[in-house]
Amino acid sequence: MVETLDQLLDQAASTFGIEPGFWDIWGNYRSTSNATRQALLGAMGVASDTPDHLETALDRRSRREWESLLPPSLVVSESAPRTLPVSLPEDLLRERTVLTIRREDNSSDELHFELDQLPSVATAQLDGRAFVRKQVALPGNLPLGYHDVTLRVGAVTSETRYIVTPDRAFTHPNLGGTGRAAGISLSLYGVRSARNWGCGDFRDLQALIDWVAQELQASFVGLNPLHAIHNRRPFNTSPYLPNCIFYQNFIYLDVEGIADYPRCRRAQRLRWKKETCAEIESLRAAP
Repeated sequence: MVETLDQLLDQAASTFGIEPGFWDIWGNYRSTSNATRQALLGAMGVASDTPDHLETALDRRSRREWESLLPPSLVVSESAPRTLPVSLPEDLLRERTVLTIRREDNSSDELHFELDQLPSVATAQLDGRAFVRKQVALPGNLPLGYHDVTLRVGAVTSETRYIVTPDRAFTHPNLGGTGRAAGISLSLYGVRSARNWGCGDFRDLQALIDWVAQELQASFVGLNPLHAIHNRRPFNTSPYLPNCIFYQNFIYLDVEGIADYPRCRRAQRLRWKKETCAEIESLRAAP
């Protein structure tokens, strides 16, 4: 049966991970149009303007999956069975097989098994050669995290990243069920106080938290990311493009709260300039 362009687009969208639609904020379902699917496929380097192009792309994708022992990566939720699909030619089923799991904490396990004794979940024929997909059971106690898996079948070796994720994002106990909480959101760099040096700092943040908790009786303060960022003008100067999640941006430091501040002449001169400018601005604003 010759498949139409629409049928092949459906198949390609499913294969390459394009959702068939989404629910908008008003509760209306919006189907993904053919034009959108073709644009997304094109962005992934998949030609989709004719049935022949789509059939070629799907065939290449299928071959790549079957001719690789392991998928490039695999994501499973913590409640799902710890299994691993292995694709290989049938003539390799009796080869010596070793599976090595290196956990995120650097501990490791080595498993030996016979592939021909494991259950098959799919088969395929490629250029007259029979392929089979086996399902390998991994240790059930494999914890949350990013784990490296290496499989060696005879002389063939393949690696993948096995990612175990929580079933859902963390929910604070106070928000469970029908619980609700109110708070405020702010960008700390935009906070101006009588004492800061032109940018909101951690002392301002502490004062804001006290104000929100004591006077507003609210439950949280939502903040912009406070990580150290690149400063490559005019691009990438953004709190959403951090250098590293382990370091905070020094612009939020409470300069006057640093232990060396009273002994630093340069800092004292800067403070004097700041206070002088503030006085000038105050005089200018006076009627």
